[in-house]
Amino acid sequence: MPAVPDLSLAMAIVGVARDLARTVPPPRGAPYFYLDSDTPYDWKVLESFCERGIFRKYEFALDLGSGLGGRARWLAIRSGCRILGVDPRPSTVAAAKLLNRRAHMDEQVAFQVGQLDCLPLQSRVFTHVWMTDLPNAAQSVGTCSEGFRVLRPGGHLAVQCTALSLAGCDDVLARLAAVGFVNLETRSVECAEPPPQCRLARDRLQGTVPQLPSGCERLLAPTAVQIFATRPA
Repeated sequence: MPAVPDLSLAMAIVGVARDLARTVPPPRGAPYFYLDSDTPYDWKVLESFCERGIFRKYEFALDLGSGLGGRARWLAIRSGCRILGVDPRPSTVAAAKLLNRRAHMDEQVAFQVGQLDCLPLQSRVFTHVWMTDLPNAAQSVGTCSEGFRVLRPGGHLAVQCTALSLAGCDDVLARLAAVGFVNLETRSVECAEPPPQCRLARDRLQGTVPQLPSGCERLLAPTAVQIFATRPA
């Protein structure tokens, strides 16, 4: 059975979140109760992405593989910085823009279509580059190289993915070092279950849209690996 189109899914998310918010407040930074992201991680774990660098309103972060934009909106509210999300799927970007507009976040968060290993962006623009659970992207020399290119000198890279093998983690670190990143660091993080209201929202969305994309149905991974690096100043 084919998955529901992205724009239809976005409208269903808007409806479920609007109805649920009448009785249950959404978590801070998540007006759509986390329905607008297929990342199955504890969002508090993602706060560590903001630990590198001083976050103020003039910081400018790039979210690679931004999907429906939930992660970018959440991090923007948490950190106060501006964020651009890039995703290679035009229909997904259109849906992310719709959700962004409904959340009144167009001044702080934007989205555009682009291939992650050939970004349609100028060099040395961003203070931070974030990647979360991109299939094979963290292992892609092209994506790592592009992340390095668009970072300002002294800028920070943060990657989060499901627990890697020791060999897999070493491979990612080697590729990041090969394109010029320094101060490489890894850590394993434990993920908590989402808040009850978010599980309730997911159940309601499932009842509204039976053919959810596979990413929306994934269970929370118990652990994740985070990798941090810096572009030399």
